[in-house]
Amino acid sequence: MAGVTVSVGVVRGGLVLALALGLAACGSQQPASNTRPSATESAVSPAFTARARQVVAQWDVSPAERAWRSGLVLLGPGELTPIPRNAGFANQQQKDAFGSGRFRLAGALPGQALHGRIRWADGSTRAVPLLGAQAAFRQLAVNRACAVPPCGQLTVTAARPGTVTVDTSRGPAVVPAWRFTVAELDWPVTEAAVVAGSLVTLPSAFPLPAAGQGTPGIAQLTAVSADGRTLTLQLLAGACDTAWGAHVYQTGTAVVVGSWSGGGSGQGACPASALDRSTWVTLQRQLGSRVVLDVASGQPLVPGGPGPE
Repeated sequence: MAGVTVSVGVVRGGLVLALALGLAACGSQQPASNTRPSATESAVSPAFTARARQVVAQWDVSPAERAWRSGLVLLGPGELTPIPRNAGFANQQQKDAFGSGRFRLAGALPGQALHGRIRWADGSTRAVPLLGAQAAFRQLAVNRACAVPPCGQLTVTAARPGTVTVDTSRGPAVVPAWRFTVAELDWPVTEAAVVAGSLVTLPSAFPLPAAGQGTPGIAQLTAVSADGRTLTLQLLAGACDTAWGAHVYQTGTAVVVGSWSGGGSGQGACPASALDRSTWVTLQRQLGSRVVLDVASGQPLVPGGPGPE
């Protein structure tokens, strides 16, 4: 599915955020910082709270939420056709052809049905409709325009049943797949053989309101503590910012996180660059089965997984 892209902003200046809000009707908010902040620096802005409410409301009715805990939610479109570790391309044209799905068929594909179930590391399984080799090839060979013409093309000569491990909202899962022999590559191209309507691929295409300058987001959820009460987060801050931290908004179904930064002197030139910074938030109760959402993009975050696009 197509994603909704919202840039992560960087808040600058001395007085960054407005007065703190207490407990809200549908959730609670709390600031966090990497330093001991002043009251103005740590206050939760009304813009963050309003946006967080929108994000939760939208998530609660989205297809991704319905699949998050029991279905198959892939953490990125690349999970359908992953590149094996230590695999590579002979030249940029091959790489562009792979990324653009430019494959042609020059051989017979098996006509048999594929059997199997999705299996997660915790032992749970799920039966989903599976693609035959021909349908999997059509899913692979989307033939998008390449970024830099002339476009290359890869030649599929055969296929055999197999499996592929993909990253999902419930952790790694082993999925039935087809392994295509490609004449130009010395490694098979593996395509997950799951019917498109049986999975959700993040970032999801559910509509979200624009973030606005007052609601910068989180670059990555780095880790969740063993007791489920502390989230370690990565954010982007200005090169001259001397303080930064995160906001959190909590409901019974979701935890929304956002970032703030500032504290620079405002004197002299400052590089127009953003730096990775680390911070954390402490939750009122264990995260449990609640989803963590980025306030800017509205997309879910998983520990160690990719950040919002």
